[in-house]
Amino acid sequence: MRELPIPDGIEDDPSATEMIRVWIANNDIQVSMLLGMWADTDNFDIDEKQAWGELLADLIRHIANGMNQSHGWNKDETELTIANSLLTHLGYGENTVEGQYKK
Repeated sequence: MRELPIPDGIEDDPSATEMIRVWIANNDIQVSMLLGMWADTDNFDIDEKQAWGELLADLIRHIANGMNQSHGWNKDETELTIANSLLTHLGYGENTVEGQYKK
């Protein structure tokens, strides 16, 4: 199994929280997520769905930045291409996601 390294500085933060892992395995996308973290917190008034949207947007920015550094791709164009692809793939076909949420 090929795992990615943990980013620098994460081990130094006692409140660091892993939110999502994604693998391509067995010819499919496999996902493990920490759901409910924002909804269950007592310290903040955060909408869980909005927070996941922000997390995904930030992830797209990180992907675009990484592709700029590794392949020289334009960040803005890459962000827009990924966002458009995301919306396209959300909007067609039946919901084919399977699996169970495990706490």
